Amino acid sequence: MKTVNYYFVRHGQTLFNRYRHLQGWSDSPLTEKGVNDAKAAGKILSNLNFANIYSSDTTRAIKTARYINAENQHPLEIEKMQPIAAFREQFFGYFEGANSVETEFKLYQQHSTIEPTLNAMTAMHGIKAAIDVWKNVDPFHDAESYDEITTRLKQGLDYTFDQAEDGDDVLIVSHGTLIRVLTSMYNDQIDVSRSPKNGSITKLQLDDHAGQILYFGKTS
Repeated sequence: MKTVNYYFVRHGQTLFNRYRHLQGWSDSPLTEKGVNDAKAAGKILSNLNFANIYSSDTTRAIKTARYINAENQHPLEIEKMQPIAAFREQFFGYFEGANSVETEFKLYQQHSTIEPTLNAMTAMHGIKAAIDVWKNVDPFHDAESYDEITTRLKQGLDYTFDQAEDGDDVLIVSHGTLIRVLTSMYNDQIDVSRSPKNGSITKLQLDDHAGQILYFGKTS
């Protein structure tokens, strides 16, 4: 039986994160804090000899992966670091780039939450229900549903698992909501009502039959 250790890191802070704009498949550059987020994660993971390094195909994730790799005691050549679209953030469709606070208020105020936010909706009804609201409310219905996200995420995991050998450590730089979805898939007892912080680490151990989240959103 093959077992692979995945280290999922949320990309460093970006301008859109700082300004509270929705940033799914859209992109913005890392801030100075975002660079430091990436370097801090790199220092925590510096002694791991990664067999493969992947990221989503967004610039913020690719650059975060490079900063992490530069801190590693066994860095890979940049050419061997592979971006994969399967590890993108949730696509917000019509709402891409909008102010996240205002948009969440409009979307969630009808759902009797303590406060009209994604986090409150997740705490009360689960991450699937919280994500599916975006699909239902989007006038174009382009926003991704929970099932659409898990389908592509599983494809990405299948691909990277096939590329790995037994016992390999694999780095994947991805995004806050996607990591919450990942965690819910493999341990629905972990509280994902708060997004993992920029630069935080979530560890998934995956084998031929099952997977388990060993920790979520670690920052030290």
